[in-house]
Amino acid sequence: MKNYRIKIIAISILALLIYSCNDDFMERYPLDDINDENFWETETDLELYCNNFYATYIRGFSYDWAYRSMSPWGYNEATIPYGDAITDNAAPQNYKKVAANEYIGYITGASGSGGWNFSDIRRLNYFLDNYNRGDIEFDKIKAYLGEVYYFKAYDYFEKVKLFGDVPWLSHVVEVNSSEVMAARTPRAEVMDSVLHLMNMAIEYLPVKGDEKPGRINRDVALHLKTRIGLYEGTYRKYHSDLGLDGIRFLNEAASACEALMTGEYNLYESASVDDDYNSLFAQYSYSGNSEIILWKDYSADDNLGAAFSRYYTQNLREKWGATRSLIDEYLCADGKPISVSPLFQGKDSIQAEMLNRDPRLTQTICRFGEYALASGVMGANNTPLPNLPGLSGNKCPTGYRIAKWWLNDPADWDRVTRGEQACPIFRYAEVLLNYAEAKYELGECSQNVIDNTVNVIRQRVNMPALSIDNIPADPVMDSNYSRYCDYVPSPLLREIRRERRIELAFENFRWDDLMRWKAGKFLEIPVEGMKFVQNQFPTVVVDKDIYLSSEGYIMPYAQTLPNGRAFDESKQYLFPIPMEDLVLNPNLVQNPGWNSVAQ
Repeated sequence: MKNYRIKIIAISILALLIYSCNDDFMERYPLDDINDENFWETETDLELYCNNFYATYIRGFSYDWAYRSMSPWGYNEATIPYGDAITDNAAPQNYKKVAANEYIGYITGASGSGGWNFSDIRRLNYFLDNYNRGDIEFDKIKAYLGEVYYFKAYDYFEKVKLFGDVPWLSHVVEVNSSEVMAARTPRAEVMDSVLHLMNMAIEYLPVKGDEKPGRINRDVALHLKTRIGLYEGTYRKYHSDLGLDGIRFLNEAASACEALMTGEYNLYESASVDDDYNSLFAQYSYSGNSEIILWKDYSADDNLGAAFSRYYTQNLREKWGATRSLIDEYLCADGKPISVSPLFQGKDSIQAEMLNRDPRLTQTICRFGEYALASGVMGANNTPLPNLPGLSGNKCPTGYRIAKWWLNDPADWDRVTRGEQACPIFRYAEVLLNYAEAKYELGECSQNVIDNTVNVIRQRVNMPALSIDNIPADPVMDSNYSRYCDYVPSPLLREIRRERRIELAFENFRWDDLMRWKAGKFLEIPVEGMKFVQNQFPTVVVDKDIYLSSEGYIMPYAQTLPNGRAFDESKQYLFPIPMEDLVLNPNLVQNPGWNSVAQ
């Protein structure tokens, strides 16, 4: 089966057309600075212009050293594996300001910072304003037009998630244009435009197999549409104060899922159920992989790589660990929650609590003594035991060392900034989960829907199927919803959400899920790690190296964040606009709860 892969094409012409500008205030440089009198005349011109957007929007593990922090979130630029750092799934060594309601970057950041940047929108609009200047047959244009529609929809979707209402820019903004001082366009209007762009992208992009090498196809756009539709549909439902109906978006998401659920894709399986899930995320190539719809390919021969595998296996970038909140949500092997299953062996040690559990637990989190790095290489001392504070090497502050994404290959580590580990970006498992949730929210989730979605995912790891007529109780999870969210979902929705958290852990979904479910206060669940057993770590000193709860669980932020994480429902579902942009454009209004002027 032919699969799509991304390979960035370096082209000198874009340096002239794109990067000669600066990013200040919506890229307000005069267009006559760009001499493109003879551009836009051939299909090659359009292709060259669009190439740059692949590097911008399909970043995978990023490039070179991949060490930057992403604004406004504050996690590493390899956003897919590291995005959960600001959620209740993970605890970095240094707590994240966003997760603790301490984000102040909008006060100190310059114009265009913190995600409030329209430079790439301007570049996309520049294409839309100019692509038809030449005498080119539309059949040769439409694939590139579809790409630009796709990337513009993606960019605006990300902006709406951050800010809600944002200015919709249809054309390149001139210095003297009234759009420079435009107010924010209402969310409903922006998202209608995003959906329109997605439908146009799906119409214009080639079907899978007909695209040029290294370019996106219709299935990629369908996948993004499922994500956009589910997010917006559920956000509107649970944020009822918006007064917006999300049914249309949920229907669009479900239809896009159905278009992909035709037998073309299947879940990946390796030689062993004990390795299926973990090995999916440690590959050099996804060519021929029936689960991966979009992936980022790296090649040292092409001088394209990222220092990801080297530093991820050493736990160097975030120096993080998973949280007890996540660990406790994995079911036991009988399909029941740990609070009611007779198979659960208790929490007296990390070894005991990982027995008889969903196999994805020990393929996501290091079981004590497993996933040892190859001996004799830098960072090998970080495993196989959890590298707690008080021990040498890079710390795992909770004891739950993350094994997902490990590529245990010294050859790739030695490539450093030319690391070749491939990055899956869109995978079929998400489509199945999106479909199950969308159908539930539409009131259309039958046993057949569950059998073709959640139970397909469970079958990969030999977990019992979910029966909608016999859903096990989970009093602990229901209590958390009642306490932190002021609502308790139905047992079926609870299990769909659980499956999503487990299957997509450490793939940068959790923050968006908490935001759209209006469940941000889950961040206030106390951050705890494993049960500390002194004789397993004889040199670690309690109340010096680590601190414990009354039940003996590691508390990574006992000293640095003694009152725990905080989430302010009145403001944190959206991010603030930078102060400088509010000053430059008095027609902009700050999001609720955030300061409009520096204090």
